[in-house]
Amino acid sequence: MEKNEKIIFREKAKCSIRDIAFYIEQKGYPETAEKFTEKLVNFGNSLAGFPDAYPVCKQLQFFRRNMRCAVFHRNYIFVYKVVNNILIIYNVIHCNTNPVFHST
Repeated sequence: MEKNEKIIFREKAKCSIRDIAFYIEQKGYPETAEKFTEKLVNFGNSLAGFPDAYPVCKQLQFFRRNMRCAVFHRNYIFVYKVVNNILIIYNVIHCNTNPVFHST
């Protein structure tokens, strides 16, 4: 697949990234929270370069929608899909949580 020029972070993904940053900040590491947020966003943006590099998700609710799951830092999963040459990031999920898909 060719490189996608446009990337959309759905509101659920943005909210998840904010929650991750808030959690790190609450632990007393505001600078780390800011840097990690930047890394999360950069990783999401990098998915456009090779959108097929990651497998289709194994979780049934994502598999049925042909969504891909990219693992970031062994603890976070980016759930995304390419639609009409636009890479859409639906959610960022911590690996220790039960992944529930919300398309809002």
